[in-house]
Amino acid sequence: MQYGQIVFILFVAMACYYAFLIFTDIRKAQAARNAEKENHTEEEIDISDEARSFRPTRVSRDEEKKEEAINHGQSEPDPRQGKDFRRPGYREAIMTDGILVDDLIHEIDRLAETGTSDLGLVIYTCENAR
Repeated sequence: MQYGQIVFILFVAMACYYAFLIFTDIRKAQAARNAEKENHTEEEIDISDEARSFRPTRVSRDEEKKEEAINHGQSEPDPRQGKDFRRPGYREAIMTDGILVDDLIHEIDRLAETGTSDLGLVIYTCENAR
């Protein structure tokens, strides 16, 4: 093969490649237009039956008002009136594999002051606590 034949084959291959790219871009544009036309079609929906049977309900986030309405006639003191109010279902945090903040601050201060610290030992102790 001569140099001219190789260049001609490469030119034809590149022309075919670009023709393929143009063809696929045109097909994608047509598909997008068709999809857009399908999205803009309108349907008529009749909700007159639902509108006749509609009953409005009042929705509120104030749960205390509901409880006051329920307990209106009762004279029992509310146990939530105290200083330590916790929502229903509250659970204390369970500390597992934790490092106390005071210990970390002490080790970091010692590292900042002296340049040596036992942070590795603190982490190793925490990892072995599992």
